[in-house]
Amino acid sequence: MENVMENNGQLFTSFDKCSMYRSGETIYDANSKSRTAYLVKKGMVKLYSIGAKGTKQIVRLVREGEIVGYYSQFTDQPEVTGCECMINSVLCELSNNNLEYAFKTDSNLAFSMLQKACSEMKDTCTSIIDMSQKTVRGRAANILIKQMNLFQVKEGEQFPLRISRTDMASWIGTSKESVSRSLNDFLREKLIDMDKDTIKIINIKGLKRVSIIS
Repeated sequence: MENVMENNGQLFTSFDKCSMYRSGETIYDANSKSRTAYLVKKGMVKLYSIGAKGTKQIVRLVREGEIVGYYSQFTDQPEVTGCECMINSVLCELSNNNLEYAFKTDSNLAFSMLQKACSEMKDTCTSIIDMSQKTVRGRAANILIKQMNLFQVKEGEQFPLRISRTDMASWIGTSKESVSRSLNDFLREKLIDMDKDTIKIINIKGLKRVSIIS
């Protein structure tokens, strides 16, 4: 799906303000209630939930052009996820009134957000199935494919952002050590190429096969 801010000029006139946030900085906490949504104008953020033991579980990564933090505005309930910057990012605030006005005056924006909500529901269902039925190896392969789609890179191209082993482990519900073992296996099997800073997929068909059968 296209980014929600593309071809939606109305949204650009609805910002309250835009601010710079540093890598690791929290935008809003899980279970907080806010009247402000945010459009990721530049950078990337991660959405996470808090487990029973207080540990963070990454739900998904969000790139430029998408809106986060709107659950409270639509439902009048606390946010189900928290939001934290992956890298230095610029986020623009959208108050409840401005976001509502933008939706009422721009049907394309409203439809894009409905598509986005449906896509997120599908991704959530898929993630639940993967977590319960796939091996760590299969989940690790799947998360690399997701990153490839997220960064919009092709086979053989390096990912523009290094996602830490810790974040990858949190994303697929395993340990950092298990992620490292899977990546080393993929490297040995010539499915990926990597060094300490970058990863690139060099055999997407093979990696998809691992994701499906593992």
